[in-house]
Amino acid sequence: MTASSAAPRPRPRNRRAEIARNAAELFSVRGFHAVRMDDIADASGITARALYRHYANKQALLSHVVLEDQQHVVDTITELVAQPRDLDSTLAALTEAALDSRRLSLLWQREARHLDGEDFLLVRTRTQWIAERFGELLLGHRRRELGDEVTDLRSWVIVSVISGAGFYDSPLPHPRLAQELAAASRRVILAPEVSQVSGAGGPARVADRAPLARREQLVAAAAQEFRVKGFASVGIDDIGGRVGVVGPALYRYFDTKADILVAAVSRWHEWLALEAARALRAPVPDEAVLGLLVEGYVRTALDATDLLAVWLTERLYLPDAVRERLDRVQADSLAEWQHWLSVARPDLPDADAATLVKTAKTIIDDCARIPHLRRLPTVTAELSGSALAALGLPRAGRPSGSGR
Repeated sequence: MTASSAAPRPRPRNRRAEIARNAAELFSVRGFHAVRMDDIADASGITARALYRHYANKQALLSHVVLEDQQHVVDTITELVAQPRDLDSTLAALTEAALDSRRLSLLWQREARHLDGEDFLLVRTRTQWIAERFGELLLGHRRRELGDEVTDLRSWVIVSVISGAGFYDSPLPHPRLAQELAAASRRVILAPEVSQVSGAGGPARVADRAPLARREQLVAAAAQEFRVKGFASVGIDDIGGRVGVVGPALYRYFDTKADILVAAVSRWHEWLALEAARALRAPVPDEAVLGLLVEGYVRTALDATDLLAVWLTERLYLPDAVRERLDRVQADSLAEWQHWLSVARPDLPDADAATLVKTAKTIIDDCARIPHLRRLPTVTAELSGSALAALGLPRAGRPSGSGR
């Protein structure tokens, strides 16, 4: 070993901040439960004992990462409230702040349940405050006719647009990505209200009847448990106990807890495949197909929210082969959307189209899981309209001609 290779790494100026950055990256890629303090210490080039001098435990690290990233966004909003700017400048500042804290939404939505009670409440309160300030800064005096409920929903949509880049990889360079996300947000702000378009309405009222089939009961119970507590914190007997299936009887339906997770996320993709098949068979112009795909996705997200949530937050716990297969299914679905977006907007570059379809799906994924938004009478139409506006399409799915 040479002297140079044996030399210790130079001590960073802010070891605590470096540890937090490494922890955030590991939490994002592997998930909170799969990361050990030793892993974070190794990534930071220190011993576990040294790590504990900076952070008491893994939960303290997660809290620090989430709260610090969130504070950056809060500080930007506070400056904008104190010194208002025009719409484009405001959107640019908010988008840059969100991209600087790119992991925030992913860690908040997937790992927040691992925060202690006080930190969880603080982050949730701040998140609500952020959405409210978005409404005031971006929609308040510009779209007074929308009403409080629609303004609230669109505020959350814009939060999703500019913060959702942490959920996906974009082929666009940072400046172009920021520009594209700000432009998508602007289109959402200016989109016509649902009452001005045909076919507006909310989700149909449904009866909540439980199926007799035990397997279906177990899948539904598992989805609810996984969504609330996380896969790692739920036992197979917890799931069976919810529907009165315990002991050997449970194993007539599933061999392991992982098998139930596979069934739940597979069901989600099967339902989406059915909606996609319906859209492709509909007697509409090719330019309108993407509008039908969006509407079908919104319907499924609102009808099967537990399945959606489990796919988004628990996919890291799927067996590797299953996860790889379903990731390919997801990639095919995104490619389908991108194809029909290119049909509707033929001048749109492929990299822009790829980013916009991921943005539109993220809008639906995020907002369909927010309980109070689901109660909005026009939530189905508003979510569809907002996703299409982000894509640069009018509600009917015809090319808008407005460009980006």
